[in-house]
Amino acid sequence: MAIRLTDKRNRILAVLKKQPKALSAKEVYEAVSDIDLVTVYRTLALFTKEKMISEVHLGTDETRYEYQHEPHHHAVCDECEQVIHFTAPDKKIKELLGLKNFSIEALEVTVRGRHTTH
Repeated sequence: MAIRLTDKRNRILAVLKKQPKALSAKEVYEAVSDIDLVTVYRTLALFTKEKMISEVHLGTDETRYEYQHEPHHHAVCDECEQVIHFTAPDKKIKELLGLKNFSIEALEVTVRGRHTTH
């Protein structure tokens, strides 16, 4: 199903495309403050459902959203909370999981640790 990209939806998507990091709904709202918060939430939910953006859980209570120019995973430093984007072969990860009779439709890897230079 192709969704209709209204002006508001285009502006919300543009905010996510410009950012190298994942944003909370509140941060998206602040970037497009003339669009009401409910519309921002609904649009993010629609974009996530349509797989136009990714919903990212980085260990905080707040869901974050990002437009992934290329698929990647995340490493989060527990001391400074810096997020590092990395790629890994999803096919190999799926093999390592060894889930029989289970079709993996999405794979999100978030690892936590510390920079060794701290």
